[in-house]
Amino acid sequence: MAVATEGPNGAERFHGSHFISSMPMRDLVRVLNPLPPEKVLEAAESLRYRDFLLVGLIINRKDVCPDNWIYVHDPEVRVGRIQNFKNWSPAMVPDLEQTSLGMEYFVFENDDLWSSPDSELIDLARREVEHLRLARADEISDGVVIRMPKAYPIYDRDWEQHVATIRSYIEINLPNLQLVGRNGMHRYNNQDHSMMTAIYAARNVMGARYDLWKVNSEAEYQEEQTESHHASGRPAYAEPARVTPIPEGES
Repeated sequence: MAVATEGPNGAERFHGSHFISSMPMRDLVRVLNPLPPEKVLEAAESLRYRDFLLVGLIINRKDVCPDNWIYVHDPEVRVGRIQNFKNWSPAMVPDLEQTSLGMEYFVFENDDLWSSPDSELIDLARREVEHLRLARADEISDGVVIRMPKAYPIYDRDWEQHVATIRSYIEINLPNLQLVGRNGMHRYNNQDHSMMTAIYAARNVMGARYDLWKVNSEAEYQEEQTESHHASGRPAYAEPARVTPIPEGES
């Protein structure tokens, strides 16, 4: 098994005994050579994604609000969530006299927002942050736009069936290929769970036998607040449940 790439050195092939993929499952199936059977291709093409657009605004104010993030339910604006990066960590802003707000828009690639020029998106975010009374427009000194395709795997009616079809094909035909992360597994994992799948995949390369699909397989959300607190005073959260290695002799 090998990975073929095209880069500054031209076409190259990298052979190996173990491979780990975090690329969107739909794209992975598209680049396999030879291509999988039609049923697998159809399953991959049926997977859908929600895309993400962030407009970062620099506010010339030391403190804007006490929240880390705010979910917005005002029909008069298009922003869906606002992150206050400074409240996650002061290290996330270069100037402690300013605040950085991330205006988050949940979009589809190539829709009207995604396709808008950066200058128009910054102007939109500026108007909306003023409408929400978080800051005045004249306090905003700069802005930047970041587009993130395929940020959210969509859980539609048949997504589980499509993923099962692709997973079965890979496990039978490409047993040395492990899928990890939110896009790699088409699962709405949080960052902790996504990183855990990668950690277990690396351990599998070293000889362990973890079932990556059992990470975050529980129905209940796994970040229940505990009574303990960090030194910062913020509540501590339980880490995602660990996965037991597969017993010898089982698959």
